[in-house]
Amino acid sequence: MSRTRDRALDAAITLLGTGGVHALTHGKVDAAAGLPKGSTSNHFRTRDALIIGVVERLEELDRRDWARTHTPDEPTVDHLIDALARFVGAAVTTDRIRTVARYALSVEATHDPRIAAALARGAAAIQEWGGRILDHLGADDPQSASRSLMAYVDGLILRGVTRPEVLEPRERMAAVVRACLS
Repeated sequence: MSRTRDRALDAAITLLGTGGVHALTHGKVDAAAGLPKGSTSNHFRTRDALIIGVVERLEELDRRDWARTHTPDEPTVDHLIDALARFVGAAVTTDRIRTVARYALSVEATHDPRIAAALARGAAAIQEWGGRILDHLGADDPQSASRSLMAYVDGLILRGVTRPEVLEPRERMAAVVRACLS
């Protein structure tokens, strides 16, 4: 991927995360990325193409982050709890803008099946990853447990973004992970 394209997409994510979908225009992306006028439209001819590009960039960044917080090949319950705690913590602090951008796109996805499909791909990859770990840890129905755990983590992230003063204790997260294993 070209550096200009990445700069445009990263700027678009920042615009979405700070101003919502109405802040996303080719011109605003060019300005936010410090690119010459027309640069973003050279890579993404339409606003729809830009939005799909942003969704794909979010997926790429998520994969990179999951690789960083990834549990070892032989994970324990504690490894999983720690990885989830780090992921939630980053999603509501250092990656907050990206998280808000994803929520803005999620709302748009209710009206646009292409955005919904692109977001679903990323969610499916995370669910599969979680299912493999939960299977390794002995869950009776790892894919169902992974869906439940994802819903819980999604809720923690949404609450963390909208109510940052309310923190989930690690012990509560541990209890939910263990419940998914039984």
